[in-house]
Amino acid sequence: MPFFHVFLRGEHFLIEMDGKQSMMGFYKNVYVEAANEDEAAGFAVKHAFADPEFKARVKNKPDNPPALNIEEITAIEKDATLVDSGFVFFPDESAG
Repeated sequence: MPFFHVFLRGEHFLIEMDGKQSMMGFYKNVYVEAANEDEAAGFAVKHAFADPEFKARVKNKPDNPPALNIEEITAIEKDATLVDSGFVFFPDESAG
């Protein structure tokens, strides 16, 4: 089965850090085995949102949902040493 690198970019996430809530974006690298790019994208998104620590930090209300984008999907050689990155957060200045 093919192996993929999926680069995710989140925007407009209300994140709680150190007792404060701020609009944040993030980047995350995910590595998955999948039949094709569409399946790889779905697996990567599910994997990111399955992180319990991340889920606990997200405080968006249903009427103010965040956005998750697939920045890049690349088929690569399978490499057991590759591991998903953590969430790399940045201030989301577009959230106004």
